[in-house]
Amino acid sequence: MVDAKLPTVPAKQPAAAPKPAAQEEEKLEAPAVEGFKLFGTRAKELREIIDSLSSLSFLEVAQEADYAALLNVESRDIRRNPYLFSTIYLRPDAIEVVYTLIPGMSPRKRRIDVLRHVLNVLTLIAGAYQIDEKYLYQTLQSSLAGIVEFASSDYKDMFAKYDSSLRDKEEMRKRVESLEASNNRLSKELIESKAKDDELMLRVGQLEAYSDDALMVKIQDWLDVHRNEINVAEFAKQYGVVESRVEDVLNRMVMQGYLELRG
Repeated sequence: MVDAKLPTVPAKQPAAAPKPAAQEEEKLEAPAVEGFKLFGTRAKELREIIDSLSSLSFLEVAQEADYAALLNVESRDIRRNPYLFSTIYLRPDAIEVVYTLIPGMSPRKRRIDVLRHVLNVLTLIAGAYQIDEKYLYQTLQSSLAGIVEFASSDYKDMFAKYDSSLRDKEEMRKRVESLEASNNRLSKELIESKAKDDELMLRVGQLEAYSDDALMVKIQDWLDVHRNEINVAEFAKQYGVVESRVEDVLNRMVMQGYLELRG
């Protein structure tokens, strides 16, 4: 707590002459000013009231002749001057509340936040004022109406976003299903293409290997070395041909009389 002069909200002044661009860039857009009053009679001394607020370390307190000003600074501008703030004036016959509203801020939510702060202060100075309940109830009723309207507005915005998200989700689901179908089709085509490729490679390998006449000569040489016996699997492996082709050539050699089968 400090006993000092507090910044007050200046009254609106006539438009001043244009300032240089460099100075205009440094200044924030001026906040709007709003407020309300709670009428009643102060029942305690100012010093006693100020002492009861000592637990609120964020408050700056200034005492004048017949009133005290409680400043709550929530944000400052680049020159460290209060920008978003509220001031509670504890006058002999009323509690006056003045607060700023910065551009882009919801007036209803701002009033609710300030009222919460005022109620917190009133709780700490309970018994310091005999407040006219009519004005208190009117202020609360107005603020509660603002809460309902603000919450309803938020709900509508949230529902609109939710509804939009559902639509986007459904579109994404359809796209995923389409991509999965395309992926499955491509996978099937890739497998079929691989099988055809393997078959073609096999046929090319067969075409690039020995001719039937050359293979007959190789078989005859094998039989001469292995006492007229042939192991089809070993022969096919050694000369890089498939076993079925070796068998085909052997059958031709038997049918053409080059070989005779043993009983």
